[in-house]
Amino acid sequence: MTLSRRTPPRLARMALVLGLAAIAGCGDTQFLSTAFARAQRKAEMGPSVAFDLAAIRQRDTLTVIAPYNSTTYFLYRAEPMGYEYELLKKFAEDMGVTLRMLVVTERDSMFKLLRAGKGDIIAARLMPAPQDSGLVAYTRGLYSTNPVLVQRTSGPPAVVVADAAPALGGAAEPVTPPVATVRVRQIQRPSQLKGQRVDVPDQSQFTQTLIELADTTGDIHVVEVDASSEALIRAVSEGTIRYTVAQGNLADISSEHYTNITVRPVLGEAAPIAWAVRPNAPQLLAQLNYWMGHKSNASMMARLYTKYFVHGAGYRQRIDSPFLASETGRLSEYDSLFKAGAAKIGWDWRLLASQSYQESKFKPQARSWAGAVGLLQLMPRTAAEFKVRNSNDPQENVAGAVRFLDWLTNHWTKRIDDPEERLKFILASYNTGSGHVEDAQRLAKAAGDDPTKWADVSYWLLQKSKKEVYTNPVVKYGYSRGIEPVNYVSIILERFNHYRQAGDK
Repeated sequence: MTLSRRTPPRLARMALVLGLAAIAGCGDTQFLSTAFARAQRKAEMGPSVAFDLAAIRQRDTLTVIAPYNSTTYFLYRAEPMGYEYELLKKFAEDMGVTLRMLVVTERDSMFKLLRAGKGDIIAARLMPAPQDSGLVAYTRGLYSTNPVLVQRTSGPPAVVVADAAPALGGAAEPVTPPVATVRVRQIQRPSQLKGQRVDVPDQSQFTQTLIELADTTGDIHVVEVDASSEALIRAVSEGTIRYTVAQGNLADISSEHYTNITVRPVLGEAAPIAWAVRPNAPQLLAQLNYWMGHKSNASMMARLYTKYFVHGAGYRQRIDSPFLASETGRLSEYDSLFKAGAAKIGWDWRLLASQSYQESKFKPQARSWAGAVGLLQLMPRTAAEFKVRNSNDPQENVAGAVRFLDWLTNHWTKRIDDPEERLKFILASYNTGSGHVEDAQRLAKAAGDDPTKWADVSYWLLQKSKKEVYTNPVVKYGYSRGIEPVNYVSIILERFNHYRQAGDK
């Protein structure tokens, strides 16, 4: 097998080890070489920190390392989605912790961050591999799939052949030329890959699949490229490359969109797709395996699998959408308004977009039961105060909301020094009014808590729905349904984290 490289040194070493073992023709030499390679890779990955289930619960956050791709985790119409994302969101809810996504592309980088404690689970359509032994521990399989060859179906235009020579002594008669369609040679059997170039993702386990296949077929020219499986499937469809290898279910659902590709032949045995955790996190591993195997989750897992790997219409709709943010960087048709408005108050535009989605789901005609109107749900009194004539007009609505946010920023800058803490007070005040938030501050101070920390103030904001609390002498604005502003802040910031990781393309 020929291995062309735009790849890290690790795989080069792996190929070298395989070559040396073959030359030696000795089982002991191969064992020692493989053991050395694994030990060296483990050293490169760094130590695995001790941080198991109890520590995750105490921290109140489950961090999942995942790439953006078409099935694991992505943003579509400003909402986080994905098969593995939805499963882990439900798992986190069942654990009673917050889910945080950390977007990472390279497999080795994922492993390093996991072992360093920057994340707790890797969700990346991972196929367990022998070289991962000791680096991570894998859960039971989510599903199994075969590696398949993806190739282009359609060939060049039809070639027209006609014999229009006239008969002796007569005029030429019109003829209907026979039509022949010449197609790109189709690979029907794995053995036909001999001498062919196959492009695969960098750090892909399909390299090993092709190495093993080349032992029986002869040289296969494998080129590892810095691209996802989805990007390489698209490249096959566009004719940029001829062949790639992909997981069978991903290739099948992709063929619903790229109708000129063929998904065959199968190149290996079906393998499980699993999640990875630290090898010294047995409690988390056991909890995940128990949760995945529990019969109450079986129907949900089957439904989500169908949603992301079987339902072709949904896949086509997502891929064709300009609002697949992980590909286009676009969240809505109002992004330019959010960018212009956010610049005036020093915000990241995706934070303002997250707030708008929470308020109206980007619907300029939205109207709440209380009379709030537009993209950022301005109340009539607020709209009048900040010179908004037509709250249904997206430009006017965003401009008025930004003026209100600017006022709130000035208000809270005098009271809260920490910018990250201050932002939570600003958002809560936008939702429920600064008076109720100041009531919660006074309650926190009276109880000996810190009135400048949102964790303390939000607790007392929640208590303001209780009569014995909202009738306290320090309370000036009475009853408040505190669950709404508290959730408002956490949801906007959580969604902002999703938006921010999608990039600003």
